[in-house]
Amino acid sequence: MMDLSERKKKILQAIVDEYIRTADPVGSRAISKKENLGLSSATIRNEMADLEEMGYLIQPHTSAGRIPSDEGYRFYVNSLMQYYQIGLEAIAQLQQVFAARVTQLDNLIRRAGAMVSALTDYTTLITTPARKHETIRKIDLVKIGYDKIMLLVVTHTAQSHIMTAKIDDSSCVRLAEILNKNLAGLKADEINFGLIQSLQEQISEQISLPAKVLINILNFVYETISEPNDAEIYLDNANAILKYPEYADIDKAREMVGFLEDKENLKKLVEGGGEEGISARIGKENNLEILKDCSIVTVNYSLDDRASGKLAVIGPKRMNYAKVFASLDRISSEIDKILKEYISYE
Repeated sequence: MMDLSERKKKILQAIVDEYIRTADPVGSRAISKKENLGLSSATIRNEMADLEEMGYLIQPHTSAGRIPSDEGYRFYVNSLMQYYQIGLEAIAQLQQVFAARVTQLDNLIRRAGAMVSALTDYTTLITTPARKHETIRKIDLVKIGYDKIMLLVVTHTAQSHIMTAKIDDSSCVRLAEILNKNLAGLKADEINFGLIQSLQEQISEQISLPAKVLINILNFVYETISEPNDAEIYLDNANAILKYPEYADIDKAREMVGFLEDKENLKKLVEGGGEEGISARIGKENNLEILKDCSIVTVNYSLDDRASGKLAVIGPKRMNYAKVFASLDRISSEIDKILKEYISYE
């Protein structure tokens, strides 16, 4: 691709913005009326013809205006897209959702995916971190009611469990101290009968705790680090993509819905892409034929400074990239912040 003059950049930007808004091919008169370019329709037509020849625009019909090509969208995303600021009301909703400290990591992840879908009005998917055979980093016990405690086991991820037990705050703190002293840094195969027996003796000497409660706690800790699981993938607002004219054809719409209902397909959508920041795959940049009219914008979120899960937005190539990028940036930052709280040491 050749370098573009400033005039061509402004015209291309105007065409992409207008096509995103209307879904109709854009003509020179529409651009001359809506943009303060100080150019005549004839000049704009000439520039549009050049942009088409250079591969940035397509003329779908002889008498119609132009629409962006995949290369045109790519140049727009890389060089022309304007900054989008999320509204204060949306930010307040985000803060409210994430302030409601959910007790399961998966629930937090699902809420985040739903918030992206609500902000962008596109189909979204989000993956949870995969757990392998892991090492215990930290154990916390938090009293959350008269007879309820939350047990939080932190490895590379964080898993929590609500238990019925009448334990006061100071006993929760002391019990967590004993568990951390004896278990932090261990893997599942390092927790043996002798260690469990020693723990039971230490705890019974210092804390009045029913044997059944202690067994339940130790079972959950052991299961958390011994049972590997694959990353879960959650899809939200799957039908959103069907609202756009690109999917007005019934057969095409049915094929896309079927594709999105298959989790193996969703895994393909988020494979690879360990890069930092937000990235977009536009049209033919997606390897699957069914996605040739789609764009997929993804961002990694981090646990312990490592990419652990992915958040993705799926929409037509004509998606509002600026809004999608801003939404993913904001929400991935919120997820990173909360997950750091999950795994931070006191």
